[in-house]
Amino acid sequence: MLESIALGMLLEKDLTGYDIKKFIENGIGVFYKASFGSLYPALKRLTEKGYLTTRDKPQGSRKKIFYHITEEGRNQFFHWLSSPMDIFEGTNTHLAKVYFFDHLEAEIRSQQLLEYEINNRNYLKKLRELEKGFTELDNKECFYYKLSTLYYGICITEETIRWCRHIRMQKPLTDLLERER
Repeated sequence: MLESIALGMLLEKDLTGYDIKKFIENGIGVFYKASFGSLYPALKRLTEKGYLTTRDKPQGSRKKIFYHITEEGRNQFFHWLSSPMDIFEGTNTHLAKVYFFDHLEAEIRSQQLLEYEINNRNYLKKLRELEKGFTELDNKECFYYKLSTLYYGICITEETIRWCRHIRMQKPLTDLLERER
């Protein structure tokens, strides 16, 4: 994931590792964290694979290493970006892809979001079946915290479906928050 995010950050201009880290913090940092300890090895791997090149630029008594995305790196990034989003990939990892969706053609973007919405609808059905099983138990109070995590999953999945539909139709983003006020 971090390798793909780094490639995406380098699409528009060459950056240092420090710059990439700051862009991650200030851009997708709400839902994705990266340390220098994970970023620099990822940049090294990308360079070894031929997805990035580097150039040194003197800055006073120090030199800064700037990373540049290659054509092969661009191809790899767009392959990742165009691949389906997996609801089981982990918490909010789909948002890293959506963050870069401005770089995708509208048709691919819409298809990705529709598939993601459908997958979440199917997942919600499974969660509702689990809920039904728990609520039919005689001693459900013994499962309070298990049920609370299930309800959390149901709420998050419902909101994810709502969010997918909203951005797929490219409605004003402020409308998403109106319901909360």
